[in-house]
Amino acid sequence: MGNLGKLSIFKYEGVSMNDYIFCPICGSKLKEKIINNKKRQYCPNCGFIYYKNPAPTVCGIVRNGNKLLLIKRGIPPHVGSWAFPCGFIEYGENAEEACLRELKEETGITGTIESLLSVRSVDTDEYGSILIINYSVRTDEEILTAGDDATDAGYFTFEEARKLIIPEQLECIENEEALCK
Repeated sequence: MGNLGKLSIFKYEGVSMNDYIFCPICGSKLKEKIINNKKRQYCPNCGFIYYKNPAPTVCGIVRNGNKLLLIKRGIPPHVGSWAFPCGFIEYGENAEEACLRELKEETGITGTIESLLSVRSVDTDEYGSILIINYSVRTDEEILTAGDDATDAGYFTFEEARKLIIPEQLECIENEEALCK
């Protein structure tokens, strides 16, 4: 594959997964300069400009009655920690489809999106800047099958979930709880 714009797969010398080292168009090494009042990478050979945009992701805050669905993460970040089903939006799908796909892949169940809870931007070590679209999802399915990047899945009361969940998602519990009142 050579040097063609391949994204770094591992964090290497301060380079995250979504950093380019080489131009994805011509393969030349990228340089930096101020473009549109921001320091950006560009290719001095072909003129490509790398507009480093956040990667869009979704998170399903899934409720079954008065319990929340959490998955135990099997891959970084937060391996072994409890979190809501979440993941990247794939090319060709909208955010709602991605949310329900991630739910099915990670737990084996289906659900119905009830509302958009919040949208926020987060900088991560693994993926750089991500845009997280949080949805309130309902299901009545009881039998869970952990899959994809989840090693376990379970239903928890709001209080139990608050104690288990990764800190970055704690706000989602509070948003969902406010909808229930």
